[in-house]
Amino acid sequence: MRAAQYVSPGRVALVETPAPVCGPHQVLVRVEYVGVCGSDLTILYHTPAEAFPFPPGASGHECVGVVAHSALPGFAAGDRVLVLPPETNALAEYVAVEPQYLIPLPANLDSRVAVLAQQFGTVIYCLRRLDSLLDKDVVIVGQGAAGLFFTALCAHSGARQVITLDVVEARLAMSRRMGATQTINLGLTDPLSVVRELTGGLMADVVIEAVGKAETIHACPDLARVGGELALFGISREPVFPFNYANFFRKYLRTTTTADAQSEPGLRSFRLALALLAQNRIDVAPLITHCLPLEQSDRAFHLAEMKLDGVVKVLIAVQET
Repeated sequence: MRAAQYVSPGRVALVETPAPVCGPHQVLVRVEYVGVCGSDLTILYHTPAEAFPFPPGASGHECVGVVAHSALPGFAAGDRVLVLPPETNALAEYVAVEPQYLIPLPANLDSRVAVLAQQFGTVIYCLRRLDSLLDKDVVIVGQGAAGLFFTALCAHSGARQVITLDVVEARLAMSRRMGATQTINLGLTDPLSVVRELTGGLMADVVIEAVGKAETIHACPDLARVGGELALFGISREPVFPFNYANFFRKYLRTTTTADAQSEPGLRSFRLALALLAQNRIDVAPLITHCLPLEQSDRAFHLAEMKLDGVVKVLIAVQET
């Protein structure tokens, strides 16, 4: 089968590799679409060179497909499914996974939209850990796809203000479309002064970091009010970096970090994401700005990493047309 492989830092190649052997307690899925995630970019562009090459298919984990073979109850050939592969090896034509990592797709949900349910579900999983957002001032740092999901859900949860920060004007325009009440271009404006003015000097009740860069994580406590909440969602590209601990400490922030949403019993957050998308409660189709074939995976990752051509969310169409 064909698969994409990380062969060196920042470089992806199309390779031929044996199709997975489907074990007796697994389901074989023919992968249709894979989403490019910020965590994929961190792995591809910021892993030490000696760790390459990665196994073919890694680190694909946002995907939908069609069941190709199953001897297990609940899944039959032809069923459309959201795939949450624990091996993160789905950047390939086929993947074999245990049934607990599969969720049937609603019949009315387009597969290209359905693939977004993986990232949407991780955002829901994070928000479950926070207090109610009703009547609160929320700041969201970063308006990539995950940040835009946060924006939409916060806006629908009754937040008083949803203030979003990014350096790409096209993403800030999308942010307003998703429900932001105020957007701040970090390259043009001092966010502290704007947030201070918008909140009457108190700063934000809730700050959500959805970038994963040292400088944005470092800046978040300054944006929060004393005794507020801080949610760190972005996966840092730097495991160790300078941090103003004294400032963070004196803000008395209730801080949440979140990862591994696939461990949630019953995959509740991913199921809710699919339901919200199927009901068209939140229109996320505009977030899909690019869809490239598997043989152009290298270009797909480059677009996403460099934020070229108004990119928000890049999908990779795995099957040949």
